[in-house]
Amino acid sequence: MKLKKVIEELNLFERERTPAEIRILGIATYIQTSSTRRTARILSEFHPVSHTAIWKWIKKLEEKLLVSTEKKRRNLIAIDETVVKANKKHYYVYSAVERNELILMRVYPTRNWLVTRSFVKEVLRYCENKPKFVIDKAPWLIKP
Repeated sequence: MKLKKVIEELNLFERERTPAEIRILGIATYIQTSSTRRTARILSEFHPVSHTAIWKWIKKLEEKLLVSTEKKRRNLIAIDETVVKANKKHYYVYSAVERNELILMRVYPTRNWLVTRSFVKEVLRYCENKPKFVIDKAPWLIKP
């Protein structure tokens, strides 16, 4: 299931002032930078947004989806990648989820097997064991 569809199903946002792609990119950027102001500056190149709006997006996400920051035993992790278009450029948002827990979310300028491998290695830092991964049939998610 694509990330955009999941966010829509979680019903995180009441209003549509900011396009869903920008919000996804904003959430992923915030997870990487841990700064609402820095995220707002980055997003302002694509769409005007305040750091308060980003803070509200994160709070809504935390209400609906547990965000993990600890290393623990995990069994089955779903990995998905979503393409986000902003200013005529493509960005690839990777996410790893176990049940209703967001383990990791990252933004990359490209998508390929090496980027995916790097992402999976980072996900494994939050695992005490070697979990099984659920992926779709995208060639960049499948080991050659």
